[in-house]
Amino acid sequence: MPTPLVTIAVPIYNVKECLPALFASLEAQSFSNFECILVDDGSSDGSGAVCDEQVRRDARFSVIHQKNAGVCSARNAGIRAAKGRFVVLCDQDDQLAPRTLEWALAEQQAHPDQLIVWPFTRSPEAFAAQPASYSTTCFGRGETLRYFASDLFIYVWNKLLPTEVLRAMPALFTEGMVGGGEDFDFMARFLPAFFALHPGGGVRQIEAPLYYWNLENEKSVSKWQGNHAHYCQKQFAFFNRVKSAFAPFYEQEPRQIAQCMNRILRPVVFGLTLAKQNGEPASECWQSPELAEMLDWLRQNRWYTDFYLPLRLRCAPLARAMLRWQEQRPALYWKCYWLGYYLLARGWQRL
Repeated sequence: MPTPLVTIAVPIYNVKECLPALFASLEAQSFSNFECILVDDGSSDGSGAVCDEQVRRDARFSVIHQKNAGVCSARNAGIRAAKGRFVVLCDQDDQLAPRTLEWALAEQQAHPDQLIVWPFTRSPEAFAAQPASYSTTCFGRGETLRYFASDLFIYVWNKLLPTEVLRAMPALFTEGMVGGGEDFDFMARFLPAFFALHPGGGVRQIEAPLYYWNLENEKSVSKWQGNHAHYCQKQFAFFNRVKSAFAPFYEQEPRQIAQCMNRILRPVVFGLTLAKQNGEPASECWQSPELAEMLDWLRQNRWYTDFYLPLRLRCAPLARAMLRWQEQRPALYWKCYWLGYYLLARGWQRL
């Protein structure tokens, strides 16, 4: 078998029923010179045996069996064992479109200093209706904070990660990290490492939904229940890490700063929702200096975001309601958005 150009690393834990669809999507790749490292993280449902059978069926697959240590440990094991020049991370219950590797490698070859990324979809219908061709969107280094503020930044499974950058990082995923957010934590450290090796580089996004994010699986690594204090404090820790990664942070373009803050405030509201569900006090969140710093900057620089008003008023019920309405009752969400704007922030710039 030739040396693989790409390593696909998949952490696996108790998802036996999802593995056939995952394996089929990887076997269907139009670019075939890849290896897939399956990391069985102490599964007890027979997932490990399914992985062993896949290894017997396809020589491009290998499996690492380890004691249960969490998704961060499993991803690190896969990365450390990688032989490819690039690493693609894939979650255990998700799928890659057939031309993902082909298109990503074509863009990387044409633009070797660019980080190649692609969108995801949660819709099986949208994933099945893959386009015959694609366009690209580029973010220069000066725009990477804008990219950070997008949904695409914080995930690790929609990127062609250069192995040389991964090897240069002092640490990979933070092992022992639980409760979600490990992707965010990793990317806030990966991007500075990428630009240290590619100072003239940027981010190039393939405009096609090449990754299917399956949220229907109850065992998805994307689903988590936990306490609000852990979740909110994690968002504030990310804010501090981002400020360090993009230093001098407050010299960045103001709209990008506002977008970045909005990207962090949204999961803070989710943390407040968890607090309500779990019957926990929210004082730790409200008293956070990072929350005050973000809200003060938005007020001083006159940037209005959807959750500014309820957070400024410390009105957790309104914040939770707007988060729910955004998904379930968009008309009511927009009424509340505009009411807050005209009551509090008329004349401010809006995101």
